[in-house]
Amino acid sequence: MADFEDEGVPAPRIVKKKHVQAGSHGGSWKVAYADFVTAMMALFIVLWIMSQSQSIRDNVAQYFKNPGVLSGSRGIMETSGLSGSMPTPGRSQDLQRAAPVPSEFDVEKAALEEARKHIEEIIAQLPDLKALKDQISLTITGEGLRIELMEKEDSLFFDIGSAVPKPKTKEFFKIIAQELGKLPNKVAVEGHTDSRPYGGQNYTNWELSVDRANAARRFLETDGLRPGQVYEVRGYADQMLINPQDPHDFSNRRVSVIVLYKDKVKTCSFTTPLAEKLNNSTEPVPTPTGEIKPLAEPAVVPAKPPESSN
Repeated sequence: MADFEDEGVPAPRIVKKKHVQAGSHGGSWKVAYADFVTAMMALFIVLWIMSQSQSIRDNVAQYFKNPGVLSGSRGIMETSGLSGSMPTPGRSQDLQRAAPVPSEFDVEKAALEEARKHIEEIIAQLPDLKALKDQISLTITGEGLRIELMEKEDSLFFDIGSAVPKPKTKEFFKIIAQELGKLPNKVAVEGHTDSRPYGGQNYTNWELSVDRANAARRFLETDGLRPGQVYEVRGYADQMLINPQDPHDFSNRRVSVIVLYKDKVKTCSFTTPLAEKLNNSTEPVPTPTGEIKPLAEPAVVPAKPPESSN
């Protein structure tokens, strides 16, 4: 440096240029793009959920209720079977969340099953009714919960040919009325007889079966059923025998109380086919044309005098 100054020659300048990396090779745009993709994914998930049915929405909501899946989820290597098959708590919770939401029918059926078990427990605790367990049947059928009181030769719920319940029958009606009154379901009451003819032409098994069902209905409504809970009263006489091989068997004489599924309760329509056709018709009703003449008055015929008897 000193030599250049002595000779009067200016010293050379060394310029260091910064190397600027091209914009296409930077990574900042990737962050913005990732945020955009995440936002779009969230948007489409929301749109998809809004277009689904209520049951699917409930399943999705149930899935995200428990955060334990984050700590208990398994990795790709574990789910591929390379590691042990020991289940984790998070996986069991996933399976529970993936279970379908019970339908309204399943909930209704479970409630009737619970009522059936409770009535059986009460019967087992009462000595007077425990002796009648072979005559009391509680089953879940296609209509709902069917409760039947079947008679035996040495154990009757009604006297032969009578529609007046015995004291033990009234006690049983009181128990089931208090339990069924807690349910929102409608109730039907049936009466059945055996094939023995009672009375005469004026009072047959048809009248007897209806009267017994109606007597059961009165006690049920008095002892616990809600007003309007009884949907219908049926009398079948001897048309639905439990033991058709022996039409005179005492088990054919019974009273049935059915707790109906909601879809078994039908709404009555009093619209006649003709009225429905007129209401739905778009054609104008034809009107009479021409002059309307009044009907002619009937001719007066003189009364014939009575003939004199000889």
